[in-house]
Amino acid sequence: MPAKYILMNKNTPVAEFSYDLETHTVRKITDVFNIEYASPAMIDHKGDLTRTTLNHWWQGRAIPASRKQIDRILDRLSLDSTLELAEKNYGLSLTDRYWINNPAQPKEWKDINFFDNDFTDDLGLLTLGQASAGPTSLMSPNSTLGGDLQKKWTIMNGDRVLIKSGNEMFRQEVQNEVAASALHRRLLNAEDFVSYSVYHEDRSTYCMCKNMLREDEELITAWDLICNVKKPNSMNDYQFVLSQYHKNGLRDAEEKLSKMFVCDFILANSDRHWRNFGVIRNVETLEYTGAAPIYDTGKSLWCWSEALSLPIDYEYAAKPFGPDGMRPEKQLQLFENISWMEPDRMKGFSDEAISILETNENIPERRLVKIKEGLEKNMERAGFHYRETQKRFFSKL
Repeated sequence: MPAKYILMNKNTPVAEFSYDLETHTVRKITDVFNIEYASPAMIDHKGDLTRTTLNHWWQGRAIPASRKQIDRILDRLSLDSTLELAEKNYGLSLTDRYWINNPAQPKEWKDINFFDNDFTDDLGLLTLGQASAGPTSLMSPNSTLGGDLQKKWTIMNGDRVLIKSGNEMFRQEVQNEVAASALHRRLLNAEDFVSYSVYHEDRSTYCMCKNMLREDEELITAWDLICNVKKPNSMNDYQFVLSQYHKNGLRDAEEKLSKMFVCDFILANSDRHWRNFGVIRNVETLEYTGAAPIYDTGKSLWCWSEALSLPIDYEYAAKPFGPDGMRPEKQLQLFENISWMEPDRMKGFSDEAISILETNENIPERRLVKIKEGLEKNMERAGFHYRETQKRFFSKL
């Protein structure tokens, strides 16, 4: 069954396309109006917006099939695909300003977007894994909320707030986000990171954070930035993404990336994949205004490892650089200028982190001891790397 849509970026039409409502795919791009307002992920290596690139972007718009209990949610809503969920809410999100408009029944951004208009919590209850009674409105940003964790957008005191659960055996990701924020507050500036706190609802414990975006801003993930750009053979993955940041005018990119990855090393974050960091762009001026604040650090502090009794239990592949990640110590060596770091500010952090984790009744005492040991080793290694990089810097003067 064919349909016709216009891809919009806030109030700006980007392109018109025909769409198959049965296969949930773009059939053909029929007109391009303002290609510069498209996401970089929609533009191929020749600079064109194509059916293939638009489909890849659109498929990534949907809740992933790997999300826990997603089949139960689709059955509850009598839908056959998470892309059908995205169709029901015009593809609207709270991470950017893209949406699809039906020219036969046109809408206006001011009337339907979730940044300015209220939305109900009924679909959010389902996507967070809670019970929802009565009819469910699909006009919700939770129809396009990505990631594998159960989560929801909700409104608190006028703010758009993201609430997340945990997946691993100890549901440790919730407290991990709060502990990560504690480290970030010690080492970084407030604008460098998204702050998470504990949230209780329906006798369950979650973490929560406010939306990182300000007016007219969109998040462009690192993957969106590089996915259709050919990497020169002379560059490694880190140099390549750094070059793309610089290409878009972000001159402090090296410092911003080093802040994120050094903190990831300390926290043993195993999931800093290409979609878990990025840049911020103004959708009106198209200016790249800065690196996105650090977000989504929940899969850290060895939450995936049950025993933590042997050295191998602490091992993981640090993402995203390299074909399958790399050893965390090797990734740390990529960052040669970390003069922003003040290691003394980490004093007492291991105790602070453990006091946060202790609020999770699923984590046994022995595990907390082992996490503290691993954390203190990583803090020591990061401090050593700082001292070595400072020595090399001053030796060149």
